[in-house]
Amino acid sequence: MWSALCVGFLPIVAVTGRVTLEQHPREVTVQEGNEITFECTMMEGYMRNYLMLWYRQVSWGAPEWIWSGRYNYREGFQDRFKGSLDESENRFTLLIRAAKQGDAATYYCGATITLEQLCNRVNQNPTDGEDRSLSISF
Repeated sequence: MWSALCVGFLPIVAVTGRVTLEQHPREVTVQEGNEITFECTMMEGYMRNYLMLWYRQVSWGAPEWIWSGRYNYREGFQDRFKGSLDESENRFTLLIRAAKQGDAATYYCGATITLEQLCNRVNQNPTDGEDRSLSISF
């Protein structure tokens, strides 16, 4: 006998500035033990300029960080969860191997700018006509 789990996906997560992230699939049901891949693409921006993040939220709980950057996993996620970043395609994916009932959640991708990246942007000279305005929220 098999059981299925359902994972949701927030369709769009907006971040500061003019960047929009689109996530697919929006909702999926997977048989326990199978794998599932979520994909996130960035519109009007370049992932190489951001620190990309995966989170999940179980029911009414707090969001839980899974993976960021290229190789940083939260403890407990490094075995069955695999994140990948293809900057040339502006694609960020999360693979869950051997899905379990406990994986049922809403999964989010996100983008943030690091302090180092912010400083690099501020110190660069803008090209002709390039908008260098930054919006920082806390």
